Amino acid sequence: MKKPYILLDAGGTLVFPDVVWLSDLMKKYEINITTQDILKRVYEIDYLIDKSMKDRVTLLEDGNLLEALFKAFTNSDEKVKELKFKTDKRDKIKNLWAYTFPCVVQTIEKLKKDGYSISVISNSDGRAAQVLESVGLSKFMDKIYDSQIVGIAKPDTGIFKLALKELSLSPEDTVFIGDMFYTDILGSNRAGIPAVHLDPFDFYKDWPGMRVKNISAVPDLIENSDFRSKDFFPFVYDLKEV
Repeated sequence: MKKPYILLDAGGTLVFPDVVWLSDLMKKYEINITTQDILKRVYEIDYLIDKSMKDRVTLLEDGNLLEALFKAFTNSDEKVKELKFKTDKRDKIKNLWAYTFPCVVQTIEKLKKDGYSISVISNSDGRAAQVLESVGLSKFMDKIYDSQIVGIAKPDTGIFKLALKELSLSPEDTVFIGDMFYTDILGSNRAGIPAVHLDPFDFYKDWPGMRVKNISAVPDLIENSDFRSKDFFPFVYDLKEV
């Protein structure tokens, strides 16, 4: 069977907030939490955003994701304000999301060695290529499509169709992997692309679709899946019961 071309999201899939730096920063304000606590909260915020989109309600105003993160661990508005200021300052110097885990690099390296071709489609701020370069992942990618640079953001199908056109691919020859249901899975499905949803903490366990906890599960999944299955196309089916 022909190997599918792998299209990947970046933030939350390949790269993550620098949880070590964030944990060290919060400890300076007597907020003692683990890197795993921070990561879980980031994914929980993603889930709540997805749920709000499903329910058609407004959860977060633009730019308030960091506030939501910090407020999960302290009731002090002053501490939240100072933490956000220092984090914003750091992000201007070095992207806060320029962080990854060894298992991510190992998995992408394995996929390349196994003969898969890979590109990235990311809703980013123009720094996706720079971030992926800094964590040693860009060398595995054919192309990096950054929404800020191409002028189209997921879930708009335009960014997926641009990638398909430039890479000379048909939707059925690809698979997309990402962590945001109403951004990554919706957009790719609307473009006719089968999708795999990353859900490390089982927040979406009752939602439809094909789901894995970690990108390290992707090689086996891809090797043993029929991408014509409805599990890879939750948005082709009725989601009213989600």
